[in-house]
Amino acid sequence: MPFFDFHCHPGLKPQFSDPASKPSPWDFINAKLALSRDVSLSINKLFNETLNSQSNLTQLLQNNVRLIGLILHAPEQKIGQGLSEKKIVNKGSVNLIDKTQLAYLASGKHSFELINEELRWLQEAVSPIPNAKLTIVNKTADFNEADTNTVFGALIVEGLHCFFDDPNALDSKEKFVANFSLFTDTHTVVAINVCHMQQNPFCNHAHGIQFINPAYFYPTRTGITQWGKEVIQLMIDKNILVDIKHMSLKSRWELYSWFKDPNDDTKFSQPIICTHAGTTGLSIRDRAKFLLNKPVDKGLVYEIAYLKPQSKHDPGCYHNCSSINLYDEDIANVFLSGGIIGLSFDQRILGFADENVLPNVTVPHDVEYISHMEADFFLGPNPTILPVWPDDTDVWAAEDFEDLDKSLNVEMHRRFLVNNIVHILWVANNHPGIDIQKAVKQICIGTDFDGLINAIDCCREADDLQQLKQDMRDGLIDLFNNNGLAAINADQLLDDIFYNNGKNFILNRIQLMRG
Repeated sequence: MPFFDFHCHPGLKPQFSDPASKPSPWDFINAKLALSRDVSLSINKLFNETLNSQSNLTQLLQNNVRLIGLILHAPEQKIGQGLSEKKIVNKGSVNLIDKTQLAYLASGKHSFELINEELRWLQEAVSPIPNAKLTIVNKTADFNEADTNTVFGALIVEGLHCFFDDPNALDSKEKFVANFSLFTDTHTVVAINVCHMQQNPFCNHAHGIQFINPAYFYPTRTGITQWGKEVIQLMIDKNILVDIKHMSLKSRWELYSWFKDPNDDTKFSQPIICTHAGTTGLSIRDRAKFLLNKPVDKGLVYEIAYLKPQSKHDPGCYHNCSSINLYDEDIANVFLSGGIIGLSFDQRILGFADENVLPNVTVPHDVEYISHMEADFFLGPNPTILPVWPDDTDVWAAEDFEDLDKSLNVEMHRRFLVNNIVHILWVANNHPGIDIQKAVKQICIGTDFDGLINAIDCCREADDLQQLKQDMRDGLIDLFNNNGLAAINADQLLDDIFYNNGKNFILNRIQLMRG
């Protein structure tokens, strides 16, 4: 059976390379660490394989990934700056990363140019496989399900910043609107993320980047700005969906209020989507319940360290309850709106804990930063006196983490993915306004492959999709039987999650937009 991926980046990593010699999107990227002029070695263990290919176009084609949400993304200024400060990068030791290109990204003046170049490069690249090609789906007639020599891509732009030239220029707003109008008139853009990792003029974001100086990515503002509302309205006017991934909780809440019928909070004017999600496992009322320590005032933000709450469904699984993930109310709002949730394959987002611990602390936990301006909404009036979780009950305990057998990571990561699916359906099944038979059609895969993620060991790249789908079946059936979901057919659900749901959703949207 074919596959669908709602959030796939086959063109992201080469943006960090020398433009004159960057690899083809059809080539497997095997990043190397140079030890001397003539010696290099694989850096898989050093970088947890995040620099290697996970979904180049050849992998997608050979593994029958028929349709993807093709993500266009201009790496943000602070990402270029932060990467250039890494010693291993600054020395020129990683053959994939070019220091001159990082400086170009760090100028922050080329985002619109970068997404146009990325799209052009993806379309013009010639496959080494005879007759193989990438086709952008601008109208439904562009998609041919029977064509097994083509990867079909529906465009999604990750971050409104991608429409800027120089964001600090006097005419930046006029140029932004002109670029947005030109691009969305020319191409069918199914969805746009309002924000990404870096502070922007449209809305506050949820902290989400882990391997670069966190201060570069502090979310320091509050909610959706007036300009953000104006641009979202431009999106609505063109039937472009809002992807809520990366929005702060307060920004999401303002969006829901905007889209809800004022007389019926189960009815929405617009579908809401999240293309690459994980779950907190919590209601928003419990968002500050599992604190490892008291919030730390860092100036513009509070640093929050969360313990990892135990799953309600599988006692061997836990959640990442950072606010970049979906609370139960987020899940309900997406379903009620007629939207869809794509499941990320980032092990951190799905709740697994490996190296994500503070120095000298062995308790598995997650860290994020909450804006001072949103602190009252998120943490209440006195953040620094919030109580910490008193013991190791209902959370991932230190001794369990220390005793974890890494040889079992493949099985464990698969369980964490299944746990996220079951939690989403459990929320739907327990909501009086949601029909579970509709909800099972509102989940799909959104791997974030070829993003800078540490992918689950059971599916490190597109080559592993078929085996993962087969191996998930028994775990789903067991948890369905134990969580009031036994009426769901696991085999049909897997077919739907891995292909049918996302394909149908995308094609229906494109039909609405362009026919």
